Amino acid sequence: MKFLSVKYPRKQDTTEIGPSRGEGPSAVHHFAAGTTTSCAASANRHVSGSSILAVFPRIGIFGWILRGQDAPPNSARKVSRPNSVWRTQLAECRVIPLSNGGNVQIIHLSDIHFRRRDVTTALDPNFHLRNEILRDVAEFREGRGPADLLVISGDTAFAGHPDEFEYATEWLKQVCQACGADFRNVFVVPGNHDVVRDIADGELVQLIHNRIKQTPENELKAKIADYLQNGEITSLLYKSLNNYNVFANQFFCDMLPPDRTRATRDFKLNDGSTLRLWGINSAFVSSSRDTLGELFVDPATFQITRHAGVINMVVTHHHPSWLRQRQDVEDHFGDVAHIQVFGHIHTNRIERDPHYLRLTASALHPEQNEARWEPGYNIIKLDVEGGGQARRLHVETHVRVWQRAPGQFRAKMDRQRESFEHWIDLEPWEAGDVTDEPDTVMEEGTGTQPAAPVPGAEAMTLLRELGIRFYSLSFSQKSEIAGRLDLLKEEDITQPDFERFRRVFLRASEQNRLAELKQAIEEAEEQTRR
Repeated sequence: MKFLSVKYPRKQDTTEIGPSRGEGPSAVHHFAAGTTTSCAASANRHVSGSSILAVFPRIGIFGWILRGQDAPPNSARKVSRPNSVWRTQLAECRVIPLSNGGNVQIIHLSDIHFRRRDVTTALDPNFHLRNEILRDVAEFREGRGPADLLVISGDTAFAGHPDEFEYATEWLKQVCQACGADFRNVFVVPGNHDVVRDIADGELVQLIHNRIKQTPENELKAKIADYLQNGEITSLLYKSLNNYNVFANQFFCDMLPPDRTRATRDFKLNDGSTLRLWGINSAFVSSSRDTLGELFVDPATFQITRHAGVINMVVTHHHPSWLRQRQDVEDHFGDVAHIQVFGHIHTNRIERDPHYLRLTASALHPEQNEARWEPGYNIIKLDVEGGGQARRLHVETHVRVWQRAPGQFRAKMDRQRESFEHWIDLEPWEAGDVTDEPDTVMEEGTGTQPAAPVPGAEAMTLLRELGIRFYSLSFSQKSEIAGRLDLLKEEDITQPDFERFRRVFLRASEQNRLAELKQAIEEAEEQTRR
């Protein structure tokens, strides 16, 4: 097997001109550069809140924020509410069978930090390290069998640039090939380096950030929920994650409030029970001004629930110590999540509690000048022992760290053992029992209208395959397919690119036209190869 460094060509047709949510017709979106500019906004980047009010007398929702007031009530807002089918969590769609007979093996990476200026040059300081990771996971596969999924707990990119995510996509394919995992079983969450800081540092975005940070603890959940249900505010809060969402969309892990602020995926364990992954966004209030204890998760985090026959595994980038809601997060995760995975602090730690295991990851690419430079990653194996009244979750974690002279990845030792083992008692459950699925979101305003039916396992497998192939097409090819198949509607115009193309897949599935979509993608791929 060869492990090669590839320079990926930059896409040329990734500029869109036209209105976006919360912007006038003068806005120009440079997706390739990861920035958004507006004639009026660019001219007023460094003015105070009162000056902005003078320049924008009809600024709407932001007038309330700038004056230090709460957002207006629901009746005063114009929130785009897509049809309930677009709110379906594709990642929640049926249990995925595994290659190891139900013993789930997870490759866990964090803080990869693909930096655009490095990864396309011979001066890349981490090229050798990445090659050694590929060799290490391939060797582990030979001894213990293939991995079932890859989990990346944030900071895939360094500056949220599209080129960084494109390189990440190709390298993650190499990881999957080396470890034996299906590329469709990649699961990602955003980190602070996945944010485009030029956008997050903008005046209006910072005004929203500051309002959240100034909110008293007992009002915080309501404040964040209020903001995330407002289309204008959501557009600004999440715009800095647009490039990340384009990347995550191929795995159906993209996030967009108010309905998709978490990503979920189900896998079947050895006793027929379910491993349910929950991806949490801790970066929606991230910018260059991040400080310890001043980041946030949204209220949906606290609606993760326990169910018989379900093992919850939460994945988020920021360790609870970086969150304002630290105590609430630790308490709730301790109640509902058997496995808790974090990144960001670049230090591997394992906390074993009778009710859960909390794992904090090393950085795959820490800065070379860090005092305790120790690149690393994890391999996590999960299986259920016993049955009925005596079920236990067995967690075996292999912490792989880089050593110097000779340079290689090796096991971090738990005293005399090369892995960290832990057992968690589980509530009674039998294979014939029904396993609850994630709660279905109801359409706002009706209270009785359920979300559209979730695609079946076969359709979901095809959707994931097509999502990955669709991602590799150019913007013009994607747009041509969506238009030719009449899978884009007028209501989609105000949505960011990743959301528009997500709706293409959902409409194709709802209309039983996945075969047509697959053929169109194959034709575009053939055209590209010519």
